[in-house]
Amino acid sequence: MESMYQKWLNAEAEWIGAYCRRTRKNSLLKITPLTLLLSALLFGGLAVLGDGIDGLLTGVAGGLFFGAVVCAFYLVILFISLRPRRYIRKIEQSVREAGIGETEREQLGREMLDALGHEEQVMSYEMWGPNVKGTPAKVLVTRSYVFQEGSAPYALLIRRSDIAEVRLGSERKTAVTRGANTKTYHRFTLYSIGFYRKDRFEHGLEGENLPDAAMGFFQEELRDAAAKMMEDSGMRMQVPEK
Repeated sequence: MESMYQKWLNAEAEWIGAYCRRTRKNSLLKITPLTLLLSALLFGGLAVLGDGIDGLLTGVAGGLFFGAVVCAFYLVILFISLRPRRYIRKIEQSVREAGIGETEREQLGREMLDALGHEEQVMSYEMWGPNVKGTPAKVLVTRSYVFQEGSAPYALLIRRSDIAEVRLGSERKTAVTRGANTKTYHRFTLYSIGFYRKDRFEHGLEGENLPDAAMGFFQEELRDAAAKMMEDSGMRMQVPEK
């Protein structure tokens, strides 16, 4: 019989799988034809400039061949990266990093599946910021766990009983987007929810050190909405003075 933990992983695979299918379809039906068209026009135009109208067909054929090669490499990389199983492995890694063993995973799966059926326990949103455009993400809050999916790292799982403090914060960051021959620097504010473990003080860490784990958001209102969900579930937040 399929375990509750595996049912939860299957539900997450279906959720991210919808995004993977949509992205692959968009690449095949929009990006690939556009790339082929632009390559054909570019090479055809260069051929006309060099050899006159007689070189048009050769230039267009060369452009189509070049575009096909570029698209083939792009699609291979895209299809390899956009596999639901790849994302599920990241969730499984977050489970291991949270110290959740085999016996506890049934409880984890049961609570996550229950949360997915209650709107007040789920916050779904899209990631919009440097290097991300509309990537789906969500935060789940259950009686025993807090889970973020779709950010960086892709999956972050927190066992609530391990946490002594939760603090809201923000930090100015710099990101780089690269073009063919250009680099663009973006300054932005990353809004965070930091989690401080109960045992951090045993390891010599003080309260002012960086959190043991943190959820990041590009928009302050999303961070605040996630924090409110946690507060409503009984978690206490430390809000920095403005």
